[in-house]
Amino acid sequence: MRQILSTTKRSSSRPDRVVPVLLVALLACACLHAGIAGAATVTVLFVNDTHAHLDAVGPRDAALTGTVGGIARAATVIARERGADPAALVLHAGDFFQGDLFFNAYFGVPELRLLAAAGVDAIAVGNHEFDLGPEVLAGALSEAFPNAEVPLLSANLDLSGFPVLSAFISPSMIREVAGVKVGIFGMTVPDDPLMRPDPVQVLGAGDPEVLLGLAGAEVSGLRAAGAQVVICLSHLGYAYDRALAETVPGVDIVVGGHDHLELSEPVQVDNPSGGTTLIVSAGSHYRYVGRLRVDAGPDGVRLLDYALLPLDAGVPPAPEVQAVVEQLKSGIVARWGDVYGTEVARARRPIAKDWDRGIFRDSPMGNLVTDALRLRTGADIAITANGLISEGLPEGPLVAADVFRTVSYGYDLETGLGLRVATFDITGAELVHGLEATLAFLGISRDFFLEVSGMRFSYDPEEPVGSRVAHSSVRIGHERLSLSRTYSVAVNTGIVVLLPMLGVEVSNVQLLPILEYDAVLDHVRTLRTLDARSEGRIRELDRLPGPHRARKSLIDPDPLP
Repeated sequence: MRQILSTTKRSSSRPDRVVPVLLVALLACACLHAGIAGAATVTVLFVNDTHAHLDAVGPRDAALTGTVGGIARAATVIARERGADPAALVLHAGDFFQGDLFFNAYFGVPELRLLAAAGVDAIAVGNHEFDLGPEVLAGALSEAFPNAEVPLLSANLDLSGFPVLSAFISPSMIREVAGVKVGIFGMTVPDDPLMRPDPVQVLGAGDPEVLLGLAGAEVSGLRAAGAQVVICLSHLGYAYDRALAETVPGVDIVVGGHDHLELSEPVQVDNPSGGTTLIVSAGSHYRYVGRLRVDAGPDGVRLLDYALLPLDAGVPPAPEVQAVVEQLKSGIVARWGDVYGTEVARARRPIAKDWDRGIFRDSPMGNLVTDALRLRTGADIAITANGLISEGLPEGPLVAADVFRTVSYGYDLETGLGLRVATFDITGAELVHGLEATLAFLGISRDFFLEVSGMRFSYDPEEPVGSRVAHSSVRIGHERLSLSRTYSVAVNTGIVVLLPMLGVEVSNVQLLPILEYDAVLDHVRTLRTLDARSEGRIRELDRLPGPHRARKSLIDPDPLP
């Protein structure tokens, strides 16, 4: 992130004679365990969006030890599942960069090495892998995989401008599993505004037909090469995954990433080739390992079973892996102080960065972060984008490392931490223009949805783009917005980078010697007890109290059947 470095069936026929019910039941059980005659069972284990969360996180126990997640628990579950099925595929759907102090200290190298030791077969290239430019990604891969031991996959990257990455990244691969040739191809989301891939080109930005065409060509190539099962290892997000499953013939399974979805059941989509495509995703941050088992036969795949295996306190961490994690933590403490062993605050409830299903509004974590920025700078208002908040906070005791993970994006060269704080001035008219510019992404991307402090506004997603803000609803403090007045705004430097992309004009931009992390950490310490929640700072008009026309919201952050 160059601008930010210095400052995101078949039915059976009716039998001719009566078959005893007990025999039918026994045959059904046998099919579940043995699979379809002539088919082989393929097991896929998967994670996605791990974001350098090598250690367990909260809720924390009395000793401030995390009780959920961690790569050592993932290693335990993968080893257990591989013991039951040694041929199981292990896949990672991308975004191992950014999100935790482990990344800021070690740039992904230990995570990649630990994933290789755990037996990962392939990794998709995520958007965050390019946050610090292709040079940093190439350096990490060269150090972690000097002999390209684990392939990274993406079929929509043009690496000709940075060919060194070609030694590590391929469009696809074929792996034999239980006698079945499994083709796997990767895809990378093309339209993330903050990744910095240049001179690598991420193909398909703004043109889904190009993206789906590249996927279709890769599937055709894999089938021609003998692949009997085709898996898309996708870092595209659910909307793209669904479109791919519905449009591209011949895809049996989509292992998805990017939007951190926890799919408790596979989404089954009718594929244009006449079969069914299964879409799966395991959340994020090593909270689960996904397990999918299918029968693979001449007529495609049939779902046998599926589970998200929780990496909770009931799973013992693999000792040899946890020992490496503890050693890495010592290096982090030596550089940034006691970020693990001291309670800095306590949360009464989980503080989420997301919203209730179907409603976009101010989030608890967004309110906490923007309050911290406004109070630290004394600005009239503070603004951030939901996509620049990494995650929320768990209930219970919190340590400094928990706070860092909420605002972990960016890399500051001086401190090795994240984004800095900035301020600027903006007129009321231009502020409304900025709100409209971000509301244009409703139903397309959550990342641009704003979080605010010191202001309130309402919007109508059914209005045309550019006319969604209810002007009379906008309040700065307790006063109605004046279009001609100038207001001071506190943001992080990621927002400063976005302003020209959105066509928003501001003045008097000041980059402050304050890290966003420090501003939020100081605010949390001052509050001591956290009880942040959605307050109605941002409201969808149809959700306001009173009589309104009935309609389905256009904004559904989790558009699943």
